[in-house]
Amino acid sequence: MKTKKIIALVLSLMMLTVFVVGCSNDSSTSTANNDTNNNATNEPSNNNQEEPSSEPKIGGDLVVGLSGDPYSLATWNSNDMNSSLVMNLVLPALMVTDENGNKVPYVVKEYSISDDAKEYTLTIHEGMNWHDGTPFTTADLEFTAKYVVEHSLGFGADMYANVESMEIIDDTTIIYRLVQPQVNFLSQMGFWVDIMPKHVFESVDDPANFAYDGLGFGPYKVKEYVKGQYYTLERNEDWPLTSELGGPFLDTITFRVFPDANALVLAIKNGEVQVSGSSLPVAAQKQLEADPDNFGVMKVDSLGFGYLSFNYRNEILADQNVRLAFAKTIDRNALVNIALQGGATIMETPISPVFKDLVASNIKYPELDIQGAAGVLEAAGYKDSNNDGVRESADGKALEFALSYRTTSANIDSVVNIIKANAEEAGFKITLQPLDPATYTDRVVKQGNFDMNVIEWGVIDDADTSLSTIYRSDSALNFMAYKNEKIDALLDASQIEPSYQKRIEIMNEFQEEFVKELPSLNLWVRNNAYGYSKAYGGWDLTPGLYGVLDVKDIVNVYEK
Repeated sequence: MKTKKIIALVLSLMMLTVFVVGCSNDSSTSTANNDTNNNATNEPSNNNQEEPSSEPKIGGDLVVGLSGDPYSLATWNSNDMNSSLVMNLVLPALMVTDENGNKVPYVVKEYSISDDAKEYTLTIHEGMNWHDGTPFTTADLEFTAKYVVEHSLGFGADMYANVESMEIIDDTTIIYRLVQPQVNFLSQMGFWVDIMPKHVFESVDDPANFAYDGLGFGPYKVKEYVKGQYYTLERNEDWPLTSELGGPFLDTITFRVFPDANALVLAIKNGEVQVSGSSLPVAAQKQLEADPDNFGVMKVDSLGFGYLSFNYRNEILADQNVRLAFAKTIDRNALVNIALQGGATIMETPISPVFKDLVASNIKYPELDIQGAAGVLEAAGYKDSNNDGVRESADGKALEFALSYRTTSANIDSVVNIIKANAEEAGFKITLQPLDPATYTDRVVKQGNFDMNVIEWGVIDDADTSLSTIYRSDSALNFMAYKNEKIDALLDASQIEPSYQKRIEIMNEFQEEFVKELPSLNLWVRNNAYGYSKAYGGWDLTPGLYGVLDVKDIVNVYEK
């Protein structure tokens, strides 16, 4: 049976992974967030917070291992996880996530929202400066909101598109007035869009090609970097938002780039690296857990998810029958328990199971049924006319597609081989297209030059109000290029509805339409795990985008 061959193939890949662990593996990357009204779970290992065994002190150097090179220091120009990870220490967000995955103020000191959700008043902390000495003020917030829209800078333009006007009260207080009510305006733009230095970018007409040097205002500043090798940040002595313990403590934090998780975990074991910035696959976790005196592993459920999407620019994939048939070939159980080695949760719904209220309706994708998939294709006129195992359309176009994926995603080879084998059993032909992170960003994210892709959103937050960011027809993150007016209307309605219960009803209707449309197939929710050296104290981990490197947490880390 072909199913047995699939399992044998994946098991052989897993055995190879175990054999070369410590030499070369893969690690997870993400791009996307959490919901303030739901229960994001935080599964602790070592209680996800290490008790100090010595007094925190200023000094020391930390080396972070990354799987894959950051695309750019300019986070506004891409949706790259590693870029955001490094720069969250340099350009900290207005809002961060707490231990429950809720958005809470960080650079923002306090805020208020009008009853009609059309006016937001923000006050930022005093005493912050750009690293060149220029004061960080609400003029930078106002400038960012205008600039990202005027220059169509990715999802930032989407998140500020609803702003009608702004009023600067003083250097620390600003009012945003919106065209339409929006209940998640602050939690979205405040978490996702880094503030730009007005005095740098106000004279820049082409931000996509501007040589931004990483000027920021956060607890760490860019010291030096060599693209593809390392990025060194140094302590900002004038950072006013010191932690409860008095941090930031570390003199420098250096991000070193590794090709995969095997090389990264070997560097941790050898003492070259003290913490993984990228989530580790199960095999790598076990290596560190085998030496509990020297290493720890912290775990938390991802607020994002792994998915496969279809590019509607391909006329065959624009046929819903083809997408439906492909959906019926997906074996989520094999993906989670074999490919991901149990390090994830099956995702059968358009919204992550992390958000329990939103998936209580139990609206699911089509179940695994390869024979049924072949039947859908047959009925739609896709036949194997030359008996080569690949079906063709009535005009002779083969169901042959490239499946693009990032080579740095954990366990990705096993994942794509399971998808490929099942799909080909139904009459598809799949060519695997592994891409390094930079090439993936250029082809898939920027150019939309792909057939199908597999990747993970790092965080999909505020799921009852924010899915328009990735699923609305005109969204910058709608890589699929699909259009569905009903979905657009439902997503718009969710953003302005103040009642959480009514938003649940809206999102149920959205999910019903989504599993008919099938622009993407959500597959798993990963259990993110990060390894660290016990030669350092103060580690903590909360749900969110940056693992143990979240700016609010890393400022508490110190060398013992």
